[in-house]
Amino acid sequence: MTNRVGVVFVGLAKQFFRSPGSVFWTILFPVMLILIFGAIFSGTGASSFNLYVQDQDGTPFSEAYIEGLNATGVLNIRLVPADEDAAAYIERNSITNMLIIPEGFGNAAMTRQPVTVELRQDNTAGSAMAVMTAVNAVTQQVNLNITGGSNVITVKSGSIVSDDFSYIDFFLPGTIGLMVMMISIQSIVGYQTRYRNNGIFRKLATTPMNNAEWLVGMMAWMLVMVAISIAAIMITGIAVYEVKMTFDAVSLSTIVLSTMMFTAIGMIIAQFVKDEEVAGTAAGVITFPMMFLAGSFFPLETMPGYLQTIAQALPLTYVNNGLRDAMVYGNAAGAMGNLLIIAAMTAVIVIVTVAISGWKKE
Repeated sequence: MTNRVGVVFVGLAKQFFRSPGSVFWTILFPVMLILIFGAIFSGTGASSFNLYVQDQDGTPFSEAYIEGLNATGVLNIRLVPADEDAAAYIERNSITNMLIIPEGFGNAAMTRQPVTVELRQDNTAGSAMAVMTAVNAVTQQVNLNITGGSNVITVKSGSIVSDDFSYIDFFLPGTIGLMVMMISIQSIVGYQTRYRNNGIFRKLATTPMNNAEWLVGMMAWMLVMVAISIAAIMITGIAVYEVKMTFDAVSLSTIVLSTMMFTAIGMIIAQFVKDEEVAGTAAGVITFPMMFLAGSFFPLETMPGYLQTIAQALPLTYVNNGLRDAMVYGNAAGAMGNLLIIAAMTAVIVIVTVAISGWKKE
């Protein structure tokens, strides 16, 4: 009996280590998760958040107040020119936290006259509560220094996005971008390896169809699958959470182009994957880092600087940013800027895909 059990054990062990997929999901995937989440939430990560400050007062007192905010270590101060229109600047740059110090701030505080600073925030962002807490703490300390505790300076909270938006509205664009990537890359890598192993490519080599036409056909079907997935996401969001977002031309263009881009990326990956069993693993190696590093779930500013740099090279980052600019912030310029980047990436990746693929090479 012992020998027979040993045979079963050894057989399963050999099968496990011969399967790249099993090794990846059992060993490499959990290690990858620990490394990514550890980097995001470790003490060396950015437990600090960007706070844009418009100092309309320009006095030594307001400058000292700003220095106090910066000294918390929680806030990364980004100064905004005093003559900028705050609302336009927020929309143009998709800002999530902005503090406006009014003219006369220093004089009013020093003479112990009530004065209010305005903190405008996207309350759906994960940084909102931390930023508000830090600003309130510094403000109370200044009040303590001036009057012994009386609230001479108060903080008025305002919303950057419509009050009708909630966190689920902020989360949905990231989910849509994520599903566009996952469906396109995972499906294409699976299709390509399956068709190669089943001899489909050998048969296609005898037809007039070329690899560019094959790629376009794949892209068309991926668009159908993506549309079905997005419809399911939106129907669920509307029915369960009463989301109020709608698609405009820019957001729809972002989805179409990103589907084409990720389909082409899947084709490139498939060029190097010959075993159907390895297909899911190979696709996962590409998609899972992007899932966590491209801002689908966590604001990029919460990550360490080196991870933010990596995120800037990931296509999904621009998809997520573009969809949020269009669907949440109403930032047409930001959405268009991200769309242009996606369009450029798509053009380059499609050209590379057509160049390296083909029936003869299969």
